[in-house]
Amino acid sequence: LNRVGALNKIGKELSKLEQEYERIPSAHELAESLEMTVGEVADTLKISGRHLSMDAPFAQGEDNRLLDVLENEEIPNPDFELMGESLKV
Repeated sequence: LNRVGALNKIGKELSKLEQEYERIPSAHELAESLEMTVGEVADTLKISGRHLSMDAPFAQGEDNRLLDVLENEEIPNPDFELMGESLKV
């Protein structure tokens, strides 16, 4: 199932129906127009959430990026060795 294609198709149809009805169409109207079930439309829209760039700054003019604060679970915690040594003493 091509979710990106379905999402684009839903977005185009949503805009078209919004212009036609002069309001946001219901999920049923959208599904009927696309020959999909309401469940298929709802499931596809769920995956359309907000996308974030891991390399973009948190705010304009800042140097901090999401990539800088995400934990890399493959690299051992730098404090782990220190905690082990302090427990031995």
